[in-house]
Amino acid sequence: MKQAPYLAIADRIRSDIARRSLAPHARLPSESKLVERFRVARATVRRALALLQDERLIYSRTGAGSFVAEPRVEQDLDQLFSFTEFMVYRGLIPGSRILEAEIRAISEPGSPVLHNLHLKPGARVVFLRRLRLGSGQPLVVANTWLPESRFSQFLKHDFRRQSVYEIMDKLRLKPTDAIQTIESVTLDADQAALLTTPPGSAALLIRRAGYCRGIPVEYAEDYYRGDRTTFRVRLGVLEQRLSTHIRHTHLGI
Repeated sequence: MKQAPYLAIADRIRSDIARRSLAPHARLPSESKLVERFRVARATVRRALALLQDERLIYSRTGAGSFVAEPRVEQDLDQLFSFTEFMVYRGLIPGSRILEAEIRAISEPGSPVLHNLHLKPGARVVFLRRLRLGSGQPLVVANTWLPESRFSQFLKHDFRRQSVYEIMDKLRLKPTDAIQTIESVTLDADQAALLTTPPGSAALLIRRAGYCRGIPVEYAEDYYRGDRTTFRVRLGVLEQRLSTHIRHTHLGI
């Protein structure tokens, strides 16, 4: 069956973007030039561009035309990767700027840090705040808390060159299991400035409680740029885990 003309045009532009013939923020040819190039009606070109915009591959500026969007980064939520491992896996160069690194006491009784690390008010934690980069582009504002009782020497490690998980692995305390939640939020002025987006921009907040052999060793709140990140879950894997859990529960295991 012959492909619809607007789909063929979208495929051609999509291919040019994938091959980097059209770099991020490059201006696409005008509608008139695309009409001439593909010998179709203007409405067909507009339909193709609308499809690509829905896919977030391009964006438009009033009076200026259409431009190639920054590539979105896909991350699997069903696997426990460090940001560094994730960037390398996606073919990007991982980077990090240390914004804060200190040991502090957490006093608020209702603090999610205390709750997730199973600590009492007044407990001391190692706190790291970092700006995570992918090939030089700011992607995540990462806040990490570790219980000082298990990581008292953590700040002596070269965490500016090593990922947190690499250091935790050396200490034999790297998370082997985690509970993650994801929600849509808006960035405040400070977060937006770090991520080079306007204040109030959409972001994805990942909260993660990491466990090593059943012991809570990490709590994190990571703010991902909403315009650059896509999270993916392999439903077959989750279905298999759920089926196993239900079967064990039914059998009383």
